[in-house]
Amino acid sequence: MLNSLYIFILAAVFWYTVIFTVYFSLIVAASCIKPKNKNYKIKRAYKNLIVIIYSHNNEKTIVNLLEQLNKQDYPKGNYQTHIILDNCTDNSSNKLEFVGGAKLWRLTDDTPLGKDKSVSWLLENLMSFKKVDAYVFLNANRIVKSDFLSSINEAIQENQVVVGSTDIYLEDADFVEKVFSNINDYNSNVMRLGRSRLGLAIPIDSDITVLTHEVLEKIQCIDFKDANSELKYSFLLTSVNYPPKFIPEIKTYVSSIDYTIKRPEFLFKMSLFLHCLNLRAISNFKFLEFLLSLFKPNPVILLGMLVLVGTYSFNYYFLYDFPWSVFLACVLTVAFVLSVYKSNLYWKPLVYLISGPFCTLCSSIGEITFIKKLVKLEKKQKNADIEKITVPVFVTNGRNIFPCTMDLISENGFKKAVFRYKNKKQETNQGYVRMCDAVKNISDILEQHGFRMKICQSCAYFSPKIDGTNNMVKGYCNKKAVDDENCSELPETLLWSSCEYYIPEEVNKVIDISDYIKNR
Repeated sequence: MLNSLYIFILAAVFWYTVIFTVYFSLIVAASCIKPKNKNYKIKRAYKNLIVIIYSHNNEKTIVNLLEQLNKQDYPKGNYQTHIILDNCTDNSSNKLEFVGGAKLWRLTDDTPLGKDKSVSWLLENLMSFKKVDAYVFLNANRIVKSDFLSSINEAIQENQVVVGSTDIYLEDADFVEKVFSNINDYNSNVMRLGRSRLGLAIPIDSDITVLTHEVLEKIQCIDFKDANSELKYSFLLTSVNYPPKFIPEIKTYVSSIDYTIKRPEFLFKMSLFLHCLNLRAISNFKFLEFLLSLFKPNPVILLGMLVLVGTYSFNYYFLYDFPWSVFLACVLTVAFVLSVYKSNLYWKPLVYLISGPFCTLCSSIGEITFIKKLVKLEKKQKNADIEKITVPVFVTNGRNIFPCTMDLISENGFKKAVFRYKNKKQETNQGYVRMCDAVKNISDILEQHGFRMKICQSCAYFSPKIDGTNNMVKGYCNKKAVDDENCSELPETLLWSSCEYYIPEEVNKVIDISDYIKNR
């Protein structure tokens, strides 16, 4: 009796591996096949977009994000930015008002309302807008490039619900953060991309999701409370024939320090599966496939199951001979190697990827309340003396302008700056007492290589503000005084800010600014 039960279980495991080996191989193949080139000569109509950002004490990132949204290569009249400040106790509101370009919604209850309720409340106010085509939901900790909204506009021409990509750049990351960063890259480059090319749904990510006005009118709600809610909402969208689609061209960037891993709980997925498995689900292929995908195994685990079945069939009589297990293992191995190649993962990232199942198990154990409190306490102590802000900067070589980023880091009282362009970075030569000196050091290093940062600190209009602080990151813009001799009050600016009126600082040493403007 026990032997028959054991063989039955092994047969079930064998067919489970057959189904998901074929399933995994199809997704990998779809991710590797290049789609037909789009005709970019066709001029797309500019959709009217509303960008909604939820913020709770995100002072170090939200200001930069707003500046990046203000510099989009998208018509100003075709998009609005709305920022929810949910009981913020930092200086977010004042800084955002200084930058401008967004409608601020301040919630001032005793306790934070939360993302889900706050965004739902705002949507009730915005849904009455008649000329809105889509709503962009964006996390306050993100960095975007100037083509962000243009990519969204291209995507919603043919799709009703789209999910963008999240690229995590590692900052003082530990082993677990590196593991999940590589898993995220792998899923984006292979699993999400392959599923979308096959027309299959993916779970939404409320940190970067776009819903058209048509969808919200029909659904009449959003559900962004947590990872469980987002998964449930994804099934709701798929059930009414609006399957979320992954669009890799819609890129956002986030530091590993600011990134929070979101993963639905296993028990919730089981409950969702049992609740949704009905006749209506079976009649909708995309919905049924999405439901079954909840239990797709990791390729490494799948290979381990094949080894288990193969070992038994090699030593004992089994319904399915040993060569079948070998064949499936070969197919799975080829598909996995191809997926790793597609993700540009080399030996070290591959180790992190293979460690994924173990880290996921440990992460699940870490959800135990007692252990979670200990980990949070340790992290809080570790990061107590470290502060960091990432700002966008523009660099020129005299002919072209390159969008870059710069990390401004305060660690144990010392300041340093890290300049980044794509995969390259340049750090300050030492730790400085003042942030203005750290930024100046980066500017000097770039100038030695023939590049110049177009920021206020190196602009002829800029004069520093002596405010008694160590950082000295503020200053005044003299542009208004040059244009109007009677100007009595100069606007404040930050030394890493930039604008279209930038003039090299050495102009002051050679000719008068006014003459420079007339002659350029």
